Amino acid sequence: MPAPLSGITVIEAANYVAAPSAGALMADLGATVIKIEPPGGEVMRGVIPTGAPGNMPFNFLFELENRGKKSVTIALDSEGGPELLLRLLETADVFLTNLMMPRLQRFGLTPESCLARNPRLVFVAVTGYGLEGPDATRPGFDFSAFWTRSGIMSLVGHPGAPPVLSRIAQGDHTTGINAVAATLAALRLRDLTGEGQVVDISLQQTGVYTIATDFSRTLVDGAQPKTFDRTAPDNPLFNTYPTRDGQWLLLVHMTPDPYWPKLCAALGCDAMARDPAYLTMAARRARGAELSAFIEAEFLKQDLEYWRPLLDANGVIWAPLTELPDVVNDPALRLRDAFQPLTLPNGTYETVGAPWVIRGAGISARGPASAAGADTADILANAGVSEDEVAEYAARGVFG
Repeated sequence: MPAPLSGITVIEAANYVAAPSAGALMADLGATVIKIEPPGGEVMRGVIPTGAPGNMPFNFLFELENRGKKSVTIALDSEGGPELLLRLLETADVFLTNLMMPRLQRFGLTPESCLARNPRLVFVAVTGYGLEGPDATRPGFDFSAFWTRSGIMSLVGHPGAPPVLSRIAQGDHTTGINAVAATLAALRLRDLTGEGQVVDISLQQTGVYTIATDFSRTLVDGAQPKTFDRTAPDNPLFNTYPTRDGQWLLLVHMTPDPYWPKLCAALGCDAMARDPAYLTMAARRARGAELSAFIEAEFLKQDLEYWRPLLDANGVIWAPLTELPDVVNDPALRLRDAFQPLTLPNGTYETVGAPWVIRGAGISARGPASAAGADTADILANAGVSEDEVAEYAARGVFG
């Protein structure tokens, strides 16, 4: 079976994480992804020190977002640079960029300009706040646009505690998946209509959708949802609890009434399952602080490994707090090839693979990123740029 995006060419003019992660996923899906970089390479090539003793053996961040891509160096701020990029777009299927509108206008790379050169092009922009509107010119990383301006930060952490930061690029990767989904829909629409499409992805709006459940209520009552308080939860069966050995576990029962007797059985307190004071969710909510303190005291009597078989045997829905070195060895993830081999000149390492399984399809990390500009000559020749034209572009500083 061919790879899902075999035969699709993506031109990517983007840096940092969100848009490049979408490009990496499309490369995993079989697309030919050509990364346009400034001379010397984009900024992420230098963020992880490598080579010297004590440093990482390779730039794992850059490889994560750029594995399987070819590289062409073009100075977009040079005379002739934008024109050369437009020539490459003439035979491409997708143009993926995180350039904001002022730079797109300055370089003559607006959606209208690009579709004028290739009417079947799918133009995909990934920015903090969208190509239009009051914040179209505002830079936005995932911490600011996805995490903070979306409202997510206001909902996490303990009540009254300082705001909590997200993990690095958590919003970027979510937005990258969003961009891939929209790109596939736009390619389908292009094939149905014969017309190019413009996809406008915003980190902020992607963040809003990840907490759509909370927003769906706020849109009705206009109120700010409460943050979770583990010491006095509305639902003690949806809460975190420590065990004797310092580990933590999470109970997850969104409709807890059927699971209350099962938890009682696991904890060895069957009589409480029949006690009218705790029989319904409303009754347990009224005693949230008292009941959560009791459940915590029970879990603290034994280590996590003691509780694991009891919770499973009684059908309790739960999960242990798991640290990354253990997640890497999780058999469920290994079965799904969640971590992909990446062969580099100094050895074979692993990176995080695409988050999908399509049975029989060739979805995988397709080798390391090309060195900056390594494919420039071949890509330009395949695009019909003659040697004389290449020399002229070089004289104008297009390649640095």
